[in-house]
Amino acid sequence: MNVLLDVKDYEEPAVKICPNGTEGELIKLGGLLICLPQRPKEEDISGYKKSNDMQMWERSPMPKELSRIKSMDEWSEMPREFRERFRPYIEEEFRRRREGFWFYNNGTPTYITGRHYMMLQWTKLDVGYPYFLNFQREIYLHMAACEIDTRCIGQLYTKCRRSGYTNICSSVLVDEATQVKDKLMGIQSKTGKDAQENIFMKKVVYMFRNYPFFFKPIQDGTTNPRMELAFREPSKRITKKNKTSQTGEALNTVINWKNTTNNAYDGEKLHILYLDEAGKWEKPTDIRDAWRIQRTCLIVGRKIVGKALVGSTVNPMDKGGKEYKELWADSNPTERNANGRTRSGLYRLFIPAYDSLEGFFDRHGQPVIEDPEQDIVGIDDEVITIGAKTYLKNERNSFKNDPSELNEVTRQFPFTTDEAFRDSIDGSIFNIGKIYQQVEYNDELFPNPVVKGNFIWKEKDKEVIFSPDVNGRFKVAWMPPTETRNIVKVDRGKRVAPFPNFGCGGVDSYDLDATVDGRGSKGALHLFNKFSLDRPSSMFVVEYASRPDLAKIFYEDVLMAAFFYGYPILIENNKYGIARYFETRGYDGYLLDRPKHLNSSSARVAVKTKGIPSNSQDVIHAHAQAIEAFIHDHVGVNYDSGEMGKMYFNNTLEDWIGFKIDKRTKFDLTISSGLALLAAQKPQEIVKTDFAAKKFFRRYKVVG
Repeated sequence: MNVLLDVKDYEEPAVKICPNGTEGELIKLGGLLICLPQRPKEEDISGYKKSNDMQMWERSPMPKELSRIKSMDEWSEMPREFRERFRPYIEEEFRRRREGFWFYNNGTPTYITGRHYMMLQWTKLDVGYPYFLNFQREIYLHMAACEIDTRCIGQLYTKCRRSGYTNICSSVLVDEATQVKDKLMGIQSKTGKDAQENIFMKKVVYMFRNYPFFFKPIQDGTTNPRMELAFREPSKRITKKNKTSQTGEALNTVINWKNTTNNAYDGEKLHILYLDEAGKWEKPTDIRDAWRIQRTCLIVGRKIVGKALVGSTVNPMDKGGKEYKELWADSNPTERNANGRTRSGLYRLFIPAYDSLEGFFDRHGQPVIEDPEQDIVGIDDEVITIGAKTYLKNERNSFKNDPSELNEVTRQFPFTTDEAFRDSIDGSIFNIGKIYQQVEYNDELFPNPVVKGNFIWKEKDKEVIFSPDVNGRFKVAWMPPTETRNIVKVDRGKRVAPFPNFGCGGVDSYDLDATVDGRGSKGALHLFNKFSLDRPSSMFVVEYASRPDLAKIFYEDVLMAAFFYGYPILIENNKYGIARYFETRGYDGYLLDRPKHLNSSSARVAVKTKGIPSNSQDVIHAHAQAIEAFIHDHVGVNYDSGEMGKMYFNNTLEDWIGFKIDKRTKFDLTISSGLALLAAQKPQEIVKTDFAAKKFFRRYKVVG
């Protein structure tokens, strides 16, 4: 059965999740287009006769007579008439398990997958049977698409705290293990103890023990195992009456857990692998390294033979978050290789905290996001007076004077993926509180001034135009007036930037076309408006972070942007490629010399005049200080005016957040933005003072 469906007006095909191959409504989750099963007839949908308000998920208890039976052995001993009477009921439960279930929910025909049905109907938790919650429906629908798509190795879910993903994945393990033959299901978490106690014993084993008898296969071992749940044929099974039990055919399937090591399942073939709290795995076992090995347990040759379930809240970047963020970036279903797979093989999914916050669901399992016009009785019979978004904002506001706590609560209950991947502010050299103020402002800004696109020559060396493109390499927040674009100025027979007093740029370049791992650092560019009465002042207007296949493409991109705006740019003089390229193209007049105020007083000769050295400690600290001063004055809420800053490039803001001065080369956007700010500084006359005079001035020290 072909599970991919070509859809008009969509570049990517939809993934059909109906086990019978039917086609219904199209939805999009995590960038993935999903085709639901065809809607059945109205009378075949549960609850169609009820009023809309009374239409909701309702668990149906097992018939009392059937509930007394605890094993298939007891079932086989019941009279034939009894078994024939309840066989249709059991067969219908198996059908729902396979095909899913339709019910009316407040007037809306709603489909849930078979796995979701098993969770709601037959999976008992420590607090009883779960509620129907719409965001969990979306998780299960996305999971079904990941499972059936032959291009996908599994699901990667970035979550908020207490969203129930551990329960979901545990229920999937039990559901699958009790119906397939000769398979291995594995569990890993941030520690072996977490995998064993919190998932395997408290979740998996408990769920299986409370399954109805007709879903329980033959089991080997104790009823409360600590290492594995094995559905093998025991060597000898004796009933209470000392009679050999009816064994049937054993599944020979196992659920187990492993300690947290990179090669825990190396060499084994897994059917399902659950990696819990993947954003909290710390070195020497981080999730990137572990996944490189563990994914091989799910693939034989070119065929995917197993699926992974990976989910987590995110730790700070230096405590496992960085590696998880990289895995997330590699799991975008809109970015595939020639084999149709994402770089990781996973499909990612994020659901905002206000869509999944405990205590903010109505009786139909829908989230109460915004403040209701009147009080709502929640699914737990508690009254809901405010929306989840307001509640979470109130929590954040209570920590407005404590940046560290504010940052933590935002990361634990994120509205966006940017918030989910926030780093810890401890040890940062910049004011991260102000940076996050700006990020949040930018996220809610409408219309957003930033436009993506590319600069291209309309007529080479005469006119550059900007072409909007959602996949473009440039982000532009402001454009100069038409009459000041593409101005050609020649000085002493050389092209030079015509508007050095209006603005300037900074470039973090690279010289190699390709790297060994195919990743490498990106080329970065910022253009910056200086103080001026004629245009927006002290504002970054262009951001670029990309690594084209050829370095000369990057160089030409930089050249076109500089030509369009008429701004000179400052480079690092250890990157020879871009300097040579500009010289060859006749544009070396657009490259700034080393600013005089950054010249070392001890330097006897000026070795290279174009650009500045990247390894000079004076330059390194001046670079960081320039960014810190800009953040103080122009990012977040201004301390004096109360106005919000006009720094609209979130990627740069996030780069500043993670910046480490002792590892500065990894932060491309920080390098280029800092160079632009250094280029914008006015030369200052160096006045020699004695020590006594110096002590009256505030001294600034950047600590890495």
